[in-house]
Amino acid sequence: MRTIYGINPVTEALRAGKNIDRVVVSDTRGDKAVALIMKAATDKGIEVKRAPEDELRRISKTEKHQGVAAVLAEDFRYSDLEDLIKAWKESGDQAFFLILDSIQDPQNLGALVRTANAAGVHGIIIPKDRASEVTSTVVKTSAGATEVTPIAREVNISRAIERLKEEGVWVAAIEAGCRDTVYSADLDRDIAIVIGSEGRGIRRLVRENCDFCVSIPMYGEISSLNAAQAGAVALFEARRQRLKGR
Repeated sequence: MRTIYGINPVTEALRAGKNIDRVVVSDTRGDKAVALIMKAATDKGIEVKRAPEDELRRISKTEKHQGVAAVLAEDFRYSDLEDLIKAWKESGDQAFFLILDSIQDPQNLGALVRTANAAGVHGIIIPKDRASEVTSTVVKTSAGATEVTPIAREVNISRAIERLKEEGVWVAAIEAGCRDTVYSADLDRDIAIVIGSEGRGIRRLVRENCDFCVSIPMYGEISSLNAAQAGAVALFEARRQRLKGR
């Protein structure tokens, strides 16, 4: 079992038809957002329980639960890489994937999942080891996007890249110092964008498997962006190019 918390994450879990055991609502909350969650849960035959704040803190393990939590009957279900590829092909669109190499900060991971969903990716690929998994913090930071975004957890990211390349997907590493930028490079194609970890960036073997690298130009005194910010710039530039035909 796992617990998610917050208005948006619980709302998205209900909308996505997740296997929810029960919804717990603070006995001090009576606003419209909570009322809508309670109605949606009741309509689906899910138990709704009123509880004091200290019980919600215990269940969610945080003060930032926004007065609502949902206890799911199963752990987070990761997708298979082949399922992501199948979904892309069935969509009839250009491939659009996000690969995250060893993102360890759960808040960065959650922010990236939210951005990737908003940009319309077909799926996200993360490593199984030395990286954040999908936790309740990730779910909350993503505003529930984890519940509606396919996420594959792979043992070998380099092999996952090779598999995408077998399907004709180009793989672009986002790194400082690359000659081409996200604005000059052609991202209007079957593409997977790779973002590295907060401290060490993209690992060498992963980088060597990418087709090309692009940078994000900096115009002020700050010399870099964090992983979540860099991902947002790259993903939405790729989306812009698709909308405009470059």
